[in-house]
Amino acid sequence: MIKYSKRSHQHGIGLLGFLLVLTAFGILGTVALKALPAYMEYYSIQATVNRIAHDPLLQSDSDVRTAFDRQMQVDSIHDVTGRDLDISGGVVAMRYQKKITLTDTMTLLIDFDAASKP
Repeated sequence: MIKYSKRSHQHGIGLLGFLLVLTAFGILGTVALKALPAYMEYYSIQATVNRIAHDPLLQSDSDVRTAFDRQMQVDSIHDVTGRDLDISGGVVAMRYQKKITLTDTMTLLIDFDAASKP
């Protein structure tokens, strides 16, 4: 004969808890997928700024801006241009914002700061 205990210890997560966790992961995943292209663009801009700042052939500010614009055309980035560069003391920097629409009523605003390394 098998004895059954009146106390049952429940292990794991219930259906409502599972749905809440699934919804949270879905929302975070959607935000991450929408923000990923903006971060890929930022890393491309960061690499270009760093490469241009250390190029010995680029002597004037206009040369640096022109080289930056050419590279942005190659990378198909149209949100920033060479006019947005801040060139001072051998450091090339750029600050810009990217607005990403999540829904009709929600947007994500990301501030990016790309600067050349010394």
